Amino acid sequence: MSPRRAAALIALAYFIVGLLWIRFSDQLLLAIAADSALLTQLQTYKGWAFILVTASLLFFLSKRALERQRNLSERDRLTGLLNRHMFEQELDAELRFCRDSSAPLTLIVFNLDGFKQLNTNAGTAVGDRYLQSVANLLRHHYQQRVLLSRLDGDEFAIALPMLTWPNDVLPQTQHLQQLLRTLSIAELPDSSLTACFGIAHFPSDANATSTLIEAAMTALDEAKAQGANRLRVYKSEYGEHVSKRTKLLFDLKAALHNQRLSVVYQPQFRLSDHQLSGVEVLARWHHPEEGMIPPDVFIPLAEQHGLICDITDFVMQTAIDELLAADLLYTHFPRVSFNVSAEDFNHSQSTQRFLHNFAKLPSHWSVVELELTETSALLNLEGVKNVLSVLHQRGVQVSLDDFGTGYSSINTLRLLPIQEVKIDQSFIQDITQSAQDARLVKTILAMAKALNLRVVAEGVETPQQAHYLKRAGCEEVQGYLYARPMPLSALVTFVSNLTSSKAQR
Repeated sequence: MSPRRAAALIALAYFIVGLLWIRFSDQLLLAIAADSALLTQLQTYKGWAFILVTASLLFFLSKRALERQRNLSERDRLTGLLNRHMFEQELDAELRFCRDSSAPLTLIVFNLDGFKQLNTNAGTAVGDRYLQSVANLLRHHYQQRVLLSRLDGDEFAIALPMLTWPNDVLPQTQHLQQLLRTLSIAELPDSSLTACFGIAHFPSDANATSTLIEAAMTALDEAKAQGANRLRVYKSEYGEHVSKRTKLLFDLKAALHNQRLSVVYQPQFRLSDHQLSGVEVLARWHHPEEGMIPPDVFIPLAEQHGLICDITDFVMQTAIDELLAADLLYTHFPRVSFNVSAEDFNHSQSTQRFLHNFAKLPSHWSVVELELTETSALLNLEGVKNVLSVLHQRGVQVSLDDFGTGYSSINTLRLLPIQEVKIDQSFIQDITQSAQDARLVKTILAMAKALNLRVVAEGVETPQQAHYLKRAGCEEVQGYLYARPMPLSALVTFVSNLTSSKAQR
């Protein structure tokens, strides 16, 4: 409410009370006092009563207006939690109390994974309702003395004074992580969001409000750099990591601009006859100073900072050019697989990007396969469905990567045009020792057979694993046992040697 409107409402209330008082008070006095002396005395009392009533009215109305204004200045309008400014003031007061009483304080900040995609796909109104549900969850979860704040966007903060780490704080925080995954989104019933957490302590990590928040934010950045649904407690070396990642981001932008990234290829094989069944293309970055930067370092960095689409385009265009030039595609490799992320489907031009990337293919597009994880699919289900429906008509195939690691994989198979599932290597690693992993792999194979889906087991490293998978009915494999990722020159030699050895047989 604007100051003009608030003042107008107060004046209106005062005017109505005054009008009613003047209209009816004299009639009341004349009705109860016929004597002029008594009437004069009552008129005096009436005047004092008018002052008392109007003063009380002005006090009540002004108090309500000021309280509302204070709440607006102290509280986040959407969630009702403390805003950043008031949180910092309240945290400063708590730190003074903790300092005087030699008590600890834990600061937790968390950021929702995939909230940007939720806003993009379902709309800001849905995003706002989700933020309100997060705020309600925080209020119900923490019953003790606590400061709760929405710092900005999808970033929240929790200050827990007097609680010791880790016994009092860590179980609550881990439970909160689990609860956040249970929050439903009516418009996207098949998806849920996770969160990354950063934690810092007073006085061990920092002894002032600004430095404590900075420490918690640094821990949060470290958690986000490791992937979704992670938790990190502040360490002094994290500051160095942040500086290093900032430089790495700058260098990655330069590498993309100057086309200093490269691609490698990992062949896939049929278990029945060990023939080549496909090849997966992977991005590589050789830093001029740091050497090889692992993909699990620069790919999340690219996703966080809007560079992943450029990497996807580079990998697709480079691989298609190289494989066609080497006469490997369509001849030796009936399928080439590319990893894609949720961000690749987020924009209005996403379909045109893919069409442009595959435009040089001289024949049918069924030679192309897109590998997407269940998490990325669910983060942007409508966008993924819209793009894949167009590409599917052109023959492009779809593989669900890391199958079995999500919570609703079967439903994802129902919603998307998928021809293949890839069994995550975490299940293959102990398949010959772990009865649980073996049962899970058999279940995936049986389900895939029933749905007429192709299955590729990734991360096969031993003959025992390959033998088990073959007996269980798995059709295709990839892994170090058969071939490591290699550049094009090595791939050409590998295919040539493989062809020669089979010809000699």
